[in-house]
Amino acid sequence: MLNKVGDALVSVIIPTYNQPKLLQLTIESVLAQTYPNIELIVIDDGSTEDTAAMIAQYKGKLTYIKQENQGGPAATNNGIRAASGEYLTFLDHDDLMLPTKIERQVQLLDTRPEIGLVHCRYYHIDENGNIMDKIGLLPANKSLKELVYSNFLWAGGPMIRRQCLDQVGLYDEELWSEDWDLWLRIALAGYEFACIQEPLGAYRILAGSKMSHIARLEQSIFLILDRVFADTRLPADVASEKDQVYKMWRFWISCRYYAVGQWAEAQRNLAEALVSPSLLLAQPDTFVQLLRDNALNSPVGEPVRFVNDVFEHLPPGHNDVSRYRSQVLGQVYTALALRNYGLGRIDEAKRQLAESITMNPDIVNQPENFFKALAYNALSLPVKSPLQYVNTVFQNLPQPAQQLKQARSHILSQVSIGYAFESYHAGQRRLVVQQVLTALRYRPAWLSNKGVTAIFFRSLLGLSLEAR
Repeated sequence: MLNKVGDALVSVIIPTYNQPKLLQLTIESVLAQTYPNIELIVIDDGSTEDTAAMIAQYKGKLTYIKQENQGGPAATNNGIRAASGEYLTFLDHDDLMLPTKIERQVQLLDTRPEIGLVHCRYYHIDENGNIMDKIGLLPANKSLKELVYSNFLWAGGPMIRRQCLDQVGLYDEELWSEDWDLWLRIALAGYEFACIQEPLGAYRILAGSKMSHIARLEQSIFLILDRVFADTRLPADVASEKDQVYKMWRFWISCRYYAVGQWAEAQRNLAEALVSPSLLLAQPDTFVQLLRDNALNSPVGEPVRFVNDVFEHLPPGHNDVSRYRSQVLGQVYTALALRNYGLGRIDEAKRQLAESITMNPDIVNQPENFFKALAYNALSLPVKSPLQYVNTVFQNLPQPAQQLKQARSHILSQVSIGYAFESYHAGQRRLVVQQVLTALRYRPAWLSNKGVTAIFFRSLLGLSLEAR
């Protein structure tokens, strides 16, 4: 028999070490949850700063456990052992929950007993709490294949049934990617995942996050992959992609080494990623996109310098990859320009977009990728209005990009529909209706799209029921 929503006890476990100011913000975000039945456990992993004094003000509102320094995974495991909740969720001491996170996730777990883990979308915030961007739609349901290729879950996102941990065990305290390892073990055990496609938390990006332990990170990643691909429960369609999975992770770890100037280790990993047959070489667009995305990754301080460092320190025998340099730089300059449009730095944005066209004229001649990037940024950057952002870009294009204006109505239509789906996932019916109508003004053909008409009429029905 299912609990009524609000009956199930949820244990929130926060391991911490020497961050009392940020920890206080994290605690406050848990105490502000709309869900009533929460057990908050803070595990202090031997802090030398005065964490205990800060925690004292929350007496009676949380359980505080101090231990000798053993590392984050050990602290989290001790929190799990002390927890009584039917559902468990974890939060780093510098991250935040939005007020409805636990309530939304409990509702889903209570009504869908086949789900073992439910995660969510989230924001990236900087050290001062400013929103940097919003993560896009994430894989859900049976997501093992996606999870093998990428740890797309934010560590603070999942809520897990205790029975999952009873079956698969706790965090592996010897690993540096212990959260990814746990998600994989839960998936391999046959539990289904679900995702609430709405940002319900915030992952804080601090300078140097895990960038000083790359060798340990590399070791952990490939130990986890070895375990996964040796597991007899692994579906055949996932097992068949072993070679490409390893190469994708070699590429990713090479970028971590390039970002800190460890050229020999970077070259070693990139060479392994490029060994034939390689998806990266068979599909150059994939190589360009991955390198661009890694350049724009938050721990990389200077994206343009990062790209130049990669091409100036290619592994021996792979100088042929140099032909993609201008293409990657062009896309990086485009992404930086689109960010700056959102920040109101118009002159800098125009300069960077002009530079991107100089590097890669295909941005104008074959503009599909530019339009996709523009629509994505309209929905992910912290702008007041996605449509206003699009108009700002089109009104302030540099001279070499003027012909892109011809697509303004098309992009406004696409962004309106994307915005409508965002609102639908957030339960904002009135906004869904408004945004679909806006999209139809620019492109009436949306009426033939089944997904669009479905969210439109469901939202209208919901509004009519509310009005009764």
